[in-house]
Amino acid sequence: MRNTIVGIIIGVVVGVMIGATVVAPRLEEARTAPSSAPPSSHVSTSQATSVRGVETLGLKQPFPNKSTKPLQAPATRLRIISLYPAKMPVLGELAQRLKRMIPAATGGRLGITMFDPGTLVAKEDTLDAVSSGTIDGVFATPDHWGQDIPALQLFTAIPFGPDAQEHLAWFYQGGGRQLFETSMNKKGVHATLCGAIPPEASGWYRKPVRSADDFKDLNIRAVGLAGAVLTKLGAKVQNLDAGGVLAQFELGTLDAAQYSLPSVDAQLGFQKFARNYYFPGWQRPVTLFALMLNAKVWQSLPATERTAIQSICGDNVRYALALADAQQFEALKELGLAGVQVRRWPDNVLQSLRSAWKEVVREQAQNDDDFSKAWNSLQKFRRDYAIWYEISRF
Repeated sequence: MRNTIVGIIIGVVVGVMIGATVVAPRLEEARTAPSSAPPSSHVSTSQATSVRGVETLGLKQPFPNKSTKPLQAPATRLRIISLYPAKMPVLGELAQRLKRMIPAATGGRLGITMFDPGTLVAKEDTLDAVSSGTIDGVFATPDHWGQDIPALQLFTAIPFGPDAQEHLAWFYQGGGRQLFETSMNKKGVHATLCGAIPPEASGWYRKPVRSADDFKDLNIRAVGLAGAVLTKLGAKVQNLDAGGVLAQFELGTLDAAQYSLPSVDAQLGFQKFARNYYFPGWQRPVTLFALMLNAKVWQSLPATERTAIQSICGDNVRYALALADAQQFEALKELGLAGVQVRRWPDNVLQSLRSAWKEVVREQAQNDDDFSKAWNSLQKFRRDYAIWYEISRF
């Protein structure tokens, strides 16, 4: 009888232990695991979208139920122009992401109306429209206004310059941000870094380029500092939007075009007119984007709304870099199947481009104090960073 009682006690203890260490965790996993049923069986599409937006910000919110209140009507609605059409891969997505995420981060208190390029004012007049308060803001790369403020070109893309990691390190921790904001404040604009993409393609060419002499009298679409470099080598540079590039290609008056990432270029259809696609993108090792708001509008926003904008913009940098890098192989594969010749620049051509760049940057620094200040700051940072880079990388 004693042995029977002991056996019962041992059985109970073992059963409790198994329940605590094996069964309970599995029940918990089953309870917390996502349901395989369609989302619509639990929550409306609009509610699901709202929840995903909050989760993306790293905020915690109970799953919506009948007692969950909808977002309130915005106390403030910003009118912002994006210089990239909404459906353009990556570039257009970044602006649309701001439109979705900022209201979610502010509980609906701050709304965004996002306009496509050219819908309210001409693209070249957009920054002046922000400065004057005609519109509240613009989402773009700062070098769109590099002719008026040359230093802005160093906060977008630098030929043969730093990659994304190094450029962002200088911007956030090496003094770049203060210089950028100072340059924009002179125009009555508050600017926030709000996106970044990895190296772009180096461009589409009707004919292969075998030496620097092949750039002479070449009609090519290029912008900013890259355009100045190609001009040094004798190219005839044009600043065209995507529609202009396609039109000039179709007319046969354009020989080449630098534009963007393979995933963007492929959707635009440049491969129909030029088959030689060059890498690496010496002109844009990284491209930075900014949200530029009228300074008075920025100051009028509550601190919580300003913090939300800065947080969403910072997350846009991470999101864009990861998204764009992940997409490019598939884009290149599709282009290859379409007959595009993916080419790497010959060393002698890259050397000629680099030499021309040194001339351009020297002239820019001599002609503009703000450009010189930003360039010297970046060069000092890069000298120190190079030591760390050398000892820390394989």
